[in-house]
Amino acid sequence: MLCALGTGRVLYAAAATMRLSTAAFFLFGASRGAAFGGLAPIARHANIAGARRSLVMAAAASLTGSGSTSPIASVGLSSPFAMAHPSTCPTSRRISQTLLGATHSALYSRGGSTASSSSSTALNSAVAEEMEKAEPVAKYRKDYRPLPHQVTKISMDFDIHDGETTVTSRLTIEPNAKFTAQEGESSDLVLDGDETSVSLISLSIDGKDLEEGTDYVLAPGTLTIKDLALKPGAVLESTVKIVPEDNTQLAGLYKSGSMYCSQCEATGFRRITYYPDRPDNMAVFESVRIEADEDAYPALLSNGNKIGEGKAENGRHYSVWSDPFPKPSYLFCVVAGNLGSISDTYTTSSGRKVHLEIFSEHDNVGKLDYAMDSLKRSMKWDEDKFGLEYDLDLYNIVAVNDFNMGAMENKGLNVFNTAYVLADQATASDVDYERVEGVIGHEYFHNWTGNRVTCRDWFQLTLKEGLTVFRDQEFSGDMGSNSVKRIEDVRGLRGRQFNEDAGPMAHPVRPESYISMDNFYT
Repeated sequence: MLCALGTGRVLYAAAATMRLSTAAFFLFGASRGAAFGGLAPIARHANIAGARRSLVMAAAASLTGSGSTSPIASVGLSSPFAMAHPSTCPTSRRISQTLLGATHSALYSRGGSTASSSSSTALNSAVAEEMEKAEPVAKYRKDYRPLPHQVTKISMDFDIHDGETTVTSRLTIEPNAKFTAQEGESSDLVLDGDETSVSLISLSIDGKDLEEGTDYVLAPGTLTIKDLALKPGAVLESTVKIVPEDNTQLAGLYKSGSMYCSQCEATGFRRITYYPDRPDNMAVFESVRIEADEDAYPALLSNGNKIGEGKAENGRHYSVWSDPFPKPSYLFCVVAGNLGSISDTYTTSSGRKVHLEIFSEHDNVGKLDYAMDSLKRSMKWDEDKFGLEYDLDLYNIVAVNDFNMGAMENKGLNVFNTAYVLADQATASDVDYERVEGVIGHEYFHNWTGNRVTCRDWFQLTLKEGLTVFRDQEFSGDMGSNSVKRIEDVRGLRGRQFNEDAGPMAHPVRPESYISMDNFYT
């Protein structure tokens, strides 16, 4: 993911003076949990460029071949990476600039289910009020525990109306084999949910309504399902109401202008529905059905491949999407709007024909061509350099004027602020073209470094971001000049990052605690 600052510019993460640091932390730290300080001898090696190149080749060797099992793929959940598939790779950009600066220091310095609408609203209002009064609670890296139960599959229905959207979710629950209860530890299923955004309407398991207090407990920030109410393969169905038009946090599903859009990294999915909203719960989103007014929202998009569409009653229509690959909830995305687009195709090295489409407001469509060219170059480069080809039938990008982040790598449906997609010869500079190419590449490279392979928890944010930054820097260098790119990245580190590391905002690359994960993106 890329984060835009208030100035509208992005501080590109430079895994720079030492691009080796990012790759080194991934290769050594991912399997041993090593701190950056342990890499100091490598950093002091006289031939830093040579050491960096060796690490790159090692990384490339481990990533080559989507069907093989690399050394990284064999790492279990006890490592920083939760594996979606025995294929591998790494991921992203702006966050690393804020966090990777510390790399320099480390390397050089050593309802009662069908409750009535009124009672449900009262319950959620009471919990929301309690949340607002609650003191902030810090999360500590040392406290990580695997979930006792995991969501392995999920299906969702979005019924979008002006002023209210109904979301119905069906979660398939399975015991987590990696969980062993400690003394006094509960085995209940705890789902995350933000009552300031989500109002619970109904809750059932395998068609049986759950009783509040006996089967579940609704509390500030959580919905806890008692372990006794669960059995292997149980399907938990919930219906909630949300109001995207009132979502001024721009986390979860919100309305921007005439378009509905979502942003779920890091913890926005809990503002859409109740779910274990953490990276180590990777589920297959089997079906996401979106229904809305056809005239107002002709484009209905989500992750994965489109498996159905059609007309509904009262001038409405729907589309159905399916993503066959497990992913964490932060990569979920929904877009509904009146959008124009350009389209193209790309044939992968194995012969898969991929439909490419870039959407934007209608008056921006004429400025999308360079972004499309950059996407195709990114796909070809990743195949040639790392042996990694795209794994779905569709790849969509949406450019949004009011998107609150710079860009987001949602699986198969990237969302960008228009500043990082639009370019035309009449107004764009060379720097504009380079920025579009770099950001398009960065978010595409996340498909393997961040999406198919992701972090265990948010304390390992720089693992997915740092390696993807490294990859996009190599890509930009190969598309232009490696020497010039190197100088630009080092200047960025020296001009911005080192100043931050020398001041009161300095912090470790891997923090020991945080109160709000969103603070790490600004």
